[in-house]
Amino acid sequence: VNLTMIGVGNLMEIIWPIISRVVGGDDVADRVIGVTADEADIARKEAVFGFPLVLNDNHAALRDNHPDLIMFSPPPTVAPDLIDSVLRPYYEERRTEGGPLPVLYAFPPVPLGQAYFPPVPLGQAYLDALGDDVLVVNMIPNNVTSIAGRPVVDEGHYTVTYAAPWPTERVAELQNLFAGQGEYVEVDSHQIVPMLGGLCVINSLWYALPIVADRLELDHNDVGEYLRARVRDLTGFAPAQSTPIRGEDLRDHADYLTAMARAWHDGIARYYAETDLAPDTARTFVHRHLDLMLHTAQVEPREVLEDLSVGAATKGGVLERALRCAREDLLPALADDVDWNQVTDLVTASAHTVKEHGLTLAG
Repeated sequence: VNLTMIGVGNLMEIIWPIISRVVGGDDVADRVIGVTADEADIARKEAVFGFPLVLNDNHAALRDNHPDLIMFSPPPTVAPDLIDSVLRPYYEERRTEGGPLPVLYAFPPVPLGQAYFPPVPLGQAYLDALGDDVLVVNMIPNNVTSIAGRPVVDEGHYTVTYAAPWPTERVAELQNLFAGQGEYVEVDSHQIVPMLGGLCVINSLWYALPIVADRLELDHNDVGEYLRARVRDLTGFAPAQSTPIRGEDLRDHADYLTAMARAWHDGIARYYAETDLAPDTARTFVHRHLDLMLHTAQVEPREVLEDLSVGAATKGGVLERALRCAREDLLPALADDVDWNQVTDLVTASAHTVKEHGLTLAG
């Protein structure tokens, strides 16, 4: 498979260990090429990826490599121009040559959690610009590929949106390429923002959990592990190759933490039930995303959790809004004399707040 990556940034670096199982190999430098705008980092990136990178020359990366697959992940500020000035003429050239057109994988500009709008542009915009005969998919990959230095295997999920139906064999190729990223989830374009509403409130546990641990005078990793165990009691989801749960004895705070786990689980589950997401899809988000966030909290140091939450939140974005809900509503409600029904209601309300904020940003 010949692959051209346009926009080799952090996201491509995160997913490369996953997809390199399929597109890598001894001859990877002959079949894969990438484009970056970061001249100072080219040497390091080439060492990481093992294939050549070119500086800003998208046309050369396409024409010289003649790709079967294009991964398109430029910054959102330049994506529309590159679709018109780079992708459109290249697809016209390939159409004139005859033969199959390259499949286009279009990624959001940043990993989930940082994203503050749906993948832009959506798939239909690509079809309008490039032609209805192009196979294009918008992808939000699972950006948690390792935890505490250990590879993550079959945890979490990755999400795809098709502008038009794909042939079965092409979907199978995508699933093979991203095997190990967790559950394959397909949503419609209008469901992306509602999806993010719930996921970002789950992500806010990375921010809230250490604060709760401090209040209880407990180690935040022990709290993460205990909450993960209690969520597992509710969902039954237990990844086979994940960090085991030791069963830390937190009996003095067992009732509190058990109720907290149920409030987050039930609040997010109720939120998704109030959207038009399919029940199986909603269940995947609740079970797998909660487990993945709490697995991270179980083993990672506090500084990593802060980087993944506060450090990753784009100003004005949906993750920042979720953290604000945690700070202003959820954490005060988790203080003395907790009304757990109120906390559950606030989790649901927070997800709706994040969704509405995302819809405003998406226009």
